Amino acid sequence: MFQRESLIKHYVFLSIDTLALAIAFVLANYLRFKEMRLLDFENLYVIVFAISIAACIAGNIILKLDKHIFDRGAYQEFLAVCKSAFCIGVSVMIYFFLSQQGIHYSRLQWVYYFSIYFLIAYFGHQAMKRIIAKYYKGSRSCKKIMLITSSDKVEDILEKFRRTNNWYFEITCITIVDRDLEGGEIQRIPIIANTDTMLERAKNIALDGVFINVSYESHSVFDVRRTLHDFQEMGVIVHVNIDALELDVTDKVVENLGFFKVVSYASRLREPGQLVLKRCMDIVGGTVGIIITLFIGIFVGVAIKLDSPGPVIFYQKRVGKNGRHFKMYKFRSMYTDAEERKKELMQKNEMHGAMFKITNDPRITKVGRFIRKYSIDELPQFFNVLKGDMSLVGTRPPTVEEVQKYKTEQKRRLSVTPGMTGLWQTSGRSEIYDFDEIVKLDLEYIDKWSIGLDIKLLVKTIVVCVRGDGAK
Repeated sequence: MFQRESLIKHYVFLSIDTLALAIAFVLANYLRFKEMRLLDFENLYVIVFAISIAACIAGNIILKLDKHIFDRGAYQEFLAVCKSAFCIGVSVMIYFFLSQQGIHYSRLQWVYYFSIYFLIAYFGHQAMKRIIAKYYKGSRSCKKIMLITSSDKVEDILEKFRRTNNWYFEITCITIVDRDLEGGEIQRIPIIANTDTMLERAKNIALDGVFINVSYESHSVFDVRRTLHDFQEMGVIVHVNIDALELDVTDKVVENLGFFKVVSYASRLREPGQLVLKRCMDIVGGTVGIIITLFIGIFVGVAIKLDSPGPVIFYQKRVGKNGRHFKMYKFRSMYTDAEERKKELMQKNEMHGAMFKITNDPRITKVGRFIRKYSIDELPQFFNVLKGDMSLVGTRPPTVEEVQKYKTEQKRRLSVTPGMTGLWQTSGRSEIYDFDEIVKLDLEYIDKWSIGLDIKLLVKTIVVCVRGDGAK
């Protein structure tokens, strides 16, 4: 399972159990005592409630009750909740035995407490599984997977996927390795490539991972090792059927993809805890940034309107993590016909590679030069950060036109969420005219990423902006 989905699974269902205990505690006390006050024994009841919470959390972690939760049927779910209730009951009994306080605890309240908890936890799990599956399947976050297989296995693989609650991913395209079936479809899923064209096709679509499951007979016409490394260079996670071939790659983990046991390979696998912390930083930073943007925007908006006709906010389609498109917002710093005039200026492009940049760009307005110098034009991107399209720190978000010109290995820049700032922005971006150098800095950020590096780059960005070392 993908790391983010593992976190969703763990925390959501653990929260349901904790909430079920809280509701059961309140209702049981009311049913037993006919009031919310716990008479003369309230400290004892509060202690039992605290022990219940701790035992529930410990039991879920130790017994791994969140494992395969979406593959559990009604009976398996019943047994899982029974295990959780058993951990709580045993823990409370041990406390009663050691403290000799059990005689003071209402037996009827205990029956109410456990009965209500069991019902809420059981039906809460069943309902949440349906809600998450329905929501996630139709969301932008659902992982898009390319299936790479042989013609004799494809039908069976797709059928197995359909029988699982694969809520966190979907097979969006197929590559057949032993026959040229490009342009066709199987079970309404398009066959977009063969072994010769799959990398080129993958470069221009939204793709979170590939699942390689080929028959041994197909190994003679399909190089698994080479394919693995090619997709790694693109920054795409590779899942290989564990029965197919064991390869010696540094970052790999054995996990489940539906019914299949796979080895997932990536250029670098992130710790889930650090990813959660990074997102928390984005939410806090994005919220503060939006407040600053709204305040400064009053003055910047007036200046932009007085300087040239057109909207205050400019948005442009950019390419985000793993090829997803999103609208990136900026304060408008150019004349409204900037895109049309770009064609006329292409011959003056000073960049070597996929990007476009010229000194003293005539498309930039007077106000635009000022707000670009101090990076004020980028403040509306805090809205992108809060939405999750961007992060405070990351790689530079490229345009669609740039991505279409990428070499295969350059797509690895898209394997992380793009950022408002990064190594390129803090390493003298105005003086860099080689696109390969920008790619090198972005890949260096991906390979060396840590929370500490993000904090360091944020501080460095503030210094750069205050000094006015922004874009030309």
